[in-house]
Amino acid sequence: MTQAIATHDEHAVQTGVVLIPLNKLKKSPRNARKTPHSKAEIEALAASIQAKGMLQNLVVEPEFDDAGARTGFYLVQIGEGRRQAQLLRVKRKQIQDSEPVRCVIDTTNDPLEISLDENVTRSPMSVMDEVEAFARLVDGGMSVDDVARRFGCTVRLVEQRLALARLSPKIRAAYRKGDINLDVARAFAINDDHAAQERVFRQFAKPITHAPSVRNALTVGRIPAHDRIARFVGAEAYEAAGGRLVRDLFEPDVVLFDDRELLQRLASERLDQMCAGLASEGWGWVETLRGHGQIEGCAGERLHPTQRKLKAAEKKEMAQLEARLEELDAKLEGAEEDNPLWTERDEAEAKLDASREATRTFDPKQMAHAGAAVAIDRDGRAVITKGLIKRADLKAIAKLRKTDVKAASEERAPDASDLQEDADDGPRLTKALTQRLTEARTRGVRASLAANPAVALGLLVFTLMRQSADRSRVPGVGVEARPIGFDDDDAMENVRIAYAEKAEEDELAFFAACIDQPIEKLLEMLAVFLAETVDLTHSGVSSEDKRLQRMGDALAAALDLDMTRHWEADEDFWSAAPKALAIGALETASAIASLGEQERSGMIAAFQKMKKAELARTAAQTLKGAGWLPDLLITPPREGAFAVTADGKRALAETQAA
Repeated sequence: MTQAIATHDEHAVQTGVVLIPLNKLKKSPRNARKTPHSKAEIEALAASIQAKGMLQNLVVEPEFDDAGARTGFYLVQIGEGRRQAQLLRVKRKQIQDSEPVRCVIDTTNDPLEISLDENVTRSPMSVMDEVEAFARLVDGGMSVDDVARRFGCTVRLVEQRLALARLSPKIRAAYRKGDINLDVARAFAINDDHAAQERVFRQFAKPITHAPSVRNALTVGRIPAHDRIARFVGAEAYEAAGGRLVRDLFEPDVVLFDDRELLQRLASERLDQMCAGLASEGWGWVETLRGHGQIEGCAGERLHPTQRKLKAAEKKEMAQLEARLEELDAKLEGAEEDNPLWTERDEAEAKLDASREATRTFDPKQMAHAGAAVAIDRDGRAVITKGLIKRADLKAIAKLRKTDVKAASEERAPDASDLQEDADDGPRLTKALTQRLTEARTRGVRASLAANPAVALGLLVFTLMRQSADRSRVPGVGVEARPIGFDDDDAMENVRIAYAEKAEEDELAFFAACIDQPIEKLLEMLAVFLAETVDLTHSGVSSEDKRLQRMGDALAAALDLDMTRHWEADEDFWSAAPKALAIGALETASAIASLGEQERSGMIAAFQKMKKAELARTAAQTLKGAGWLPDLLITPPREGAFAVTADGKRALAETQAA
């Protein structure tokens, strides 16, 4: 038996189900829902009505004017979203604005009450019921695209529903029972293996609420895309080699490399190619560092490249790249991170760095006794270190250097007597870490010396006097007109290149130009080129290293060097530093020092229990911007200078506060 549906008659008040033209329907001002439906909701309703028709009637009441006469329009009490969806279909020219709409005319109930009742008194469908219904549609022959189109949702949403439908029946039952929440159910979907899902489910206490723990347990053996080896190889190369990527449908940032062995093989092949390229340059040996270790048997000393004279074409290319970088910097000031010009800037900067690197050369004879290493940093970038010297080759390198400069040299390989270190109350730094720190100090000293002609002139006179008096050299200063290539701060590098480029092909003309310079300008240039001869890098094991450290202290004091402008302890440093050093530094942090005695002791105890990697992250975050320096980098006060102690600083702070 079918129910008869009356046709709309605008002159009579009817009850029951009637067909009313869409253009005769209005939103009721007494509808309880004041917040409009979202665009996505209206889109979904329109798609549903287009595919299946209007499944629910609208509830309406006649509209009357102020005089109590009917206007011929009807106010929608229930179903405003469906009315909006039909209007969207009119806009898309799918229907006419006079399309008849099935409505129930209700003049008995209060519009506010029934609209509120419709939105409050209802039970939402269970998520598992929904996903299983989606799966039945697909099993029945509908494509994912068809389902998405008919329900007005995205293909990704349908795929997410189907992923939940593929969960083990035990996992779906656990969701219905309340043993897991929706986030945890989504985490289980990362692995389609029902046996693995059920095994992990049994491992956790119920209810399970921590989704990341479940996801981690189900992805053991897979490599996350943020892993340094995965970044080094790259998803494109991995997939081209037949590797499978596992993507979490619910967490876009979670991508996993499924084949660990293939990933390791691809990384090894790429490293081997890089090593072959370095070997062809003439290095005596090339090694790879796949972990965080160090080259066995390496000395603290390294070969450094020299800057050769730039060709006219090279000068032109570098000038163009520098001009382009300045132009891009001006355009990118205040720009968003997704601006495509950032990519162009990175490419231009990399090209400029490569051009500069190509003009720095090593001595081929010395290269045969030295080597290079290829490592992968935590961001997946290849890091190439050239000029490494093994202790067994130190004497051969020293001999070659003596021949090159035709002068006596005290460079020698450290012997057993050099390896004695003074007892130290604090934690002992490794040779590699000491070298890294003294390299950083060298950068700071060179930059400061280049900006201080007075100290540079004093150092030059001192060096020349030592060479004149007893043919001895000053440790750490190579004033034989032999610039020492170094990874300087950008400011120092730019000044040096600017002066170097003034040298023309005619050296006598350049000499005449130098003579014509005022004294102040010559002192300024002297400071830069003298700074270029400084290398205070050492590994802290030999007597020569101790001389270098003392000379570095003296220069730093004369320059009033503030190393916090040139170096800051990062996570990489703390990963290599002893735990005792990190804990001691954390104790000095203002956030820790300001705690009460009991809280501070508890915090320090917690630091001591941390694993090395976690402690390194904590130290890097806590001490960022705090100006902490290891003893090797602290500038001692000059002789006769006043030094403000910690107590003095506190007293000054109290005075200023008062």
